[in-house]
Amino acid sequence: MKNFIFLLLFLFFTANIAFAIDEVILEPDNDNFFNKASNIYYGSAENYSEVSPVLKLFSQKGLEFDNSFVNSVKLTFFAEGNMALNATDKATQNFLLDFPIIEPMITTKFNENKDEFMFDINFARHIKGYTNRFTEKISRAYISHSFNENQKILIGQGARVPVNYDGSISTMSLDLIMRSQIARNLGNVSSMGVRNIASYKYFDYDLGVYDSTRYLADLGSGSEFTGYVMLKPFADFDEKINNFKLGAGYNIGEYHRSYHQYSVFSSYDYNKFHIKAEYANAQRCNGIRFLNNEAEGFYTTAIYDITPKLAIVGRYDFFNPNTSFHNSDIQEYTGGITYKPFKNMKIMLNYIRTNQSNLPDTNKFIFATRFII
Repeated sequence: MKNFIFLLLFLFFTANIAFAIDEVILEPDNDNFFNKASNIYYGSAENYSEVSPVLKLFSQKGLEFDNSFVNSVKLTFFAEGNMALNATDKATQNFLLDFPIIEPMITTKFNENKDEFMFDINFARHIKGYTNRFTEKISRAYISHSFNENQKILIGQGARVPVNYDGSISTMSLDLIMRSQIARNLGNVSSMGVRNIASYKYFDYDLGVYDSTRYLADLGSGSEFTGYVMLKPFADFDEKINNFKLGAGYNIGEYHRSYHQYSVFSSYDYNKFHIKAEYANAQRCNGIRFLNNEAEGFYTTAIYDITPKLAIVGRYDFFNPNTSFHNSDIQEYTGGITYKPFKNMKIMLNYIRTNQSNLPDTNKFIFATRFII
């Protein structure tokens, strides 16, 4: 059985690399392919003026226009392929091959790059219970205006509502393949609204008023407020403590019934070591599914960078979906390896051990490849 598992991992690894290369070849010369692709994407390629307009669309700044109301147009493509092998302690097994993200995006900047229009759709998204198969796939559809380098306002559906930290960050920024349980159950949702986003030396904040439905499913059925503040109190100190952050979020609204939740977050980075932790509590919750009870959970994640491209990650994750019942908690223990062959690509292998009350313990191996062009 072990040989069979290793064979599957090897085949999926090579298949995903082939898929990624097939999608992102930008020049006929494959020598140092990853570096060339990354240089194109981040706009640092040599002889950039000679790059074709089509490739410029996929660069960091996009295809730029002189003497035009439209300053630039940028295309981005984000994809993920993963393989999961699940097994219980009673020897029940299943295998899953999935492509959960197939996501093109278009960004248009105008008015001297102060204004931006973004449209982003994930064709692979499928949310159980949603009846509109088009709106559920829209990740972002917004217009934003930057007042200065620190402040901007965003109108529309813009990325994830910052209910909690782990649920609000981009998929490419995740340390592990799966989000934490509080993110999966209480956050990781998008809604239509108006939000003010700011970033300063000592603090960041994200304040917004939203429609309380998710992914445009049933507009006008309720409203909510979400606010998140991230403090950076030691920004002026030396590198031993200046990367300490402390955040807190609050979400309150009504969708057929009232709900509210709060979360607190902390993180510390020093040299090659990174650690973060977060706690969340919900008195009813409007996530992907509406939870009509009190739920809570927390996680702690530690990362060590072996090299700039290779890291090991571990996480302890606790979640209680209904605090009214005893022995209803779910505990996950995750260990993983992340390799970044270049800036736009991650190759990840995770093992997850799940302990649930009154249910058999489960083991899961997940292998994923994520890339952006």
